[in-house]
Amino acid sequence: MRRSRTIILIIICGLVAIFGGAGLRFYFAWHTSQADILKAFENESQKKENDSYAALLKEQGRFNILVMGEDNVEGSRRSDTILFVTIDIDDKNMRVISLPRDTRVQIPHHGTQKLNHAFAYGGPDLLKATVEKYLGLPILYYVVIDYDSFPEFVDMVGGVEMDVQKRMRYVDRAGGLDINIQPGRQLLDGKTALKYVRFRKDALGDIGRIQRQQQFIKALVKKAYDPRVLIKFPELAAQAMKIFKTDMSPTLAVQLAGFVQNELGRERMFFSMLPGEPAMIDRLSYWLGDVKAANAFLNAPVEALVSGDVTEGSGRNAKQVHFSTAGDNISASEDAKDNGQLGTSAARSGDKKDEMSKDELMTLIKSMPESVAVLNGTGKAGVSAEISTRLQQLGVDVIHSGNAKHFDYQHCNIVYPTNASEKVKTTARQLGTLLKIPKNLVRPSQQAFYASIIAGHDYKKLTILLDNMLKISNQ
Repeated sequence: MRRSRTIILIIICGLVAIFGGAGLRFYFAWHTSQADILKAFENESQKKENDSYAALLKEQGRFNILVMGEDNVEGSRRSDTILFVTIDIDDKNMRVISLPRDTRVQIPHHGTQKLNHAFAYGGPDLLKATVEKYLGLPILYYVVIDYDSFPEFVDMVGGVEMDVQKRMRYVDRAGGLDINIQPGRQLLDGKTALKYVRFRKDALGDIGRIQRQQQFIKALVKKAYDPRVLIKFPELAAQAMKIFKTDMSPTLAVQLAGFVQNELGRERMFFSMLPGEPAMIDRLSYWLGDVKAANAFLNAPVEALVSGDVTEGSGRNAKQVHFSTAGDNISASEDAKDNGQLGTSAARSGDKKDEMSKDELMTLIKSMPESVAVLNGTGKAGVSAEISTRLQQLGVDVIHSGNAKHFDYQHCNIVYPTNASEKVKTTARQLGTLLKIPKNLVRPSQQAFYASIIAGHDYKKLTILLDNMLKISNQ
């Protein structure tokens, strides 16, 4: 039975950071009241250790930490969720990037594999070495989380309030999993929260799950700032210490956590997912990550993150890197998500600089060598006809308009046959570029007969985009 780890990993890091601030307060108190801090740490050796770690925080500048989840089912060890966390002491910010488990990487001494296989082959040390090689960034420490205590942990903070965007229904009798969560704003208890963050049976699969998990993390961080939760620090910290194992000293962990709580607000905590796209290689599904874009997010000046303007590349080849903050609206509709995570405010506002000229628009449309289809993935009557008409007015050859196989597509997707010719693949990619569909949502499908746009519940964005293009084409 596969289990997601992302949420419990961030919960531990986040809660240790938020509730662990007591440790750093003890350190700061030492400067004004040495007797009190000696009493808190009970002996001089503990004080010296704490003092040395506080100095390390100042000297190190940035701490890169790999957070991974261990799932031991029937003796099979694996890590389905991997997070690269960097805490910047100098510029006072924290960045978290989720690495999909199917990311195609080179595992030392094991060749090209899916990222989560590294943990099965060599535990946290091999996974750490693999991610270091993949991202080209050193990792100082790792944290491994066992998942089983998650429901109890969520219940300890009094549950987490979420706005569930759609009904989540999935039954796996063999795995003992029965998910049935109704849509709407509600307080999720531990068991329901576990089901919420594990659900992946929708059009976006594991990518959709990561999106929901990041929303859950933000809701949890918000809950953690509640004074009624803060007073539970000793109990929560004790529970957290039972859940994770790490090669980091407990004292350093408390110092680092205290820095995060005392120095960072939610608007200085940034979240992203490894940009990329899905691919089938040798009959195996992979996530082909964009390492350059990931590094653009991880290494961008904090001012760029705060302003919401991070790009990879330059000139006409520049690509915006999408991310969100812990302070973003946690009730935002999933329709606001882009490229696997919530976009920045700049991306959501529809930046004018991305608008094509009439010549560029016509060139792009003419570059599609094959006809396309439009499918309604919403269940709302007339959606496919609405989009088809606009595409045809632009000069796109629409060969078919009809319904998709199901109506729970949250986002507009572009699909093409798994055995498609290069012309069909080119048409699908160019259609994705025209309609600003994220690359990870342009994918092969056994259900497709043509390069096809599947209208999701965010189709209104598409009709607005097409209307703007029609205005440009008529100029």
